[in-house]
Amino acid sequence: MFVLGVTGNIGSGKSTVGKRLAELGAVVSHSDDLAKEILQNDPNILKHLSIRFGSDIQDESGKLQRHVLAERAFASTEDQQYLNNLIHPEVHKVTLSRIKAAQEDKQRLFVIDAPLLFEAGVDKICNMVLVVTADLNFRKARVNQRSQISDEDFRRRDNLQLSIEEKINRADHIIHNNGSLDELIVQVDELYRQLIPIEL
Repeated sequence: MFVLGVTGNIGSGKSTVGKRLAELGAVVSHSDDLAKEILQNDPNILKHLSIRFGSDIQDESGKLQRHVLAERAFASTEDQQYLNNLIHPEVHKVTLSRIKAAQEDKQRLFVIDAPLLFEAGVDKICNMVLVVTADLNFRKARVNQRSQISDEDFRRRDNLQLSIEEKINRADHIIHNNGSLDELIVQVDELYRQLIPIEL
């Protein structure tokens, strides 16, 4: 089974790439969604986060208020690193179990969609890393379509990630996403055909 890591900076379109690969038949694990699930359901992690960032990151029913946590955890590199050090090992553990299950199920392609793929060392378990890039204006427009974060918040989150130049230097394959959705799909489909040749 081939393991493909997909990453890119905020608004680059990497999740759209993951969605298309799933449509083509790949098993896709979204690290962001997995991290959110762990944050919400792991009482030990919630306890540590409450001590670090304040008990009001949880509402009266004990549910994590992600927007409050994000505001505080993205305030500095140190705070983000603290959050990542708590979450990444758990995400990694679940991802490995999903890879094992996919292998046992005789799947051909497993995709790890992870914005912090290099930062978390996930590239080490991938056969190939795909970096999705897009110009800043394209990325801002995409983020504005799906959320209401401010330009300042966008810049802060973007700056806390590895630079796109560094990601490109470490990539095995690059998709430039400065055009239409159809143009992106064409590039994804071509990569899929290279990874998983059509069986006659």
